Amino acid sequence: MADTYRNFDDLRKHEGRFFQNSYKIVAKDRKSKITCIAIHGGNIEPGTSELAEELAGNEFNLYKFEGLKEKNNSVLHITSSNFDEPKADKLVKNAQKVISIHGAKGDEPITYIGGLDEKLNEKVKNELEKAGFKVGIPRAGIDGKTTNNIVNRGLTKAGCQLEITRAQRALFFENKSLKSPRTKRSEILYKYVECLRNALLLLFFYYYLLHS
Repeated sequence: MADTYRNFDDLRKHEGRFFQNSYKIVAKDRKSKITCIAIHGGNIEPGTSELAEELAGNEFNLYKFEGLKEKNNSVLHITSSNFDEPKADKLVKNAQKVISIHGAKGDEPITYIGGLDEKLNEKVKNELEKAGFKVGIPRAGIDGKTTNNIVNRGLTKAGCQLEITRAQRALFFENKSLKSPRTKRSEILYKYVECLRNALLLLFFYYYLLHS
């Protein structure tokens, strides 16, 4: 399905002035080399905001664009290659590593790993599989391989894009539901976050080992 708005300025003109509760932007610059983003957060792709927030913790940079509508939040979806909200662009372009959290369709808990950062992608894959999470290869269109995708606009021009099925995201909450408001976050979410953090720490460890 084609996006309703071609870029953020187009969305802002229609949703920002008269519908102040349509969306919310959260941008936290913690001067980290790592930036975690959820550009389809809130009720656009439920569960992605929460994961990005937990992954960022108090150390990594965090960006969330969250849909707040009671219904039809899909109109707020701007595809990654066209997403150009200024605060997001600023956080991403100054980062060495970017992880972009997305929601995919699917009744089976799977994470599809894309983006151009092959080293980080491999480590994320290994850590998730080691912890018992199922990983798959994304189809064209959600593979994050285009150079203008926001996940690939960092300093290295390569990021990691996670497309997480609805079934997997539902398990991130104790009531196993993505309906709003979402309940207490589950131990599965924290286990998943630990996998991503382990992958990032391993990558930086090897980098500094090689360059020391």
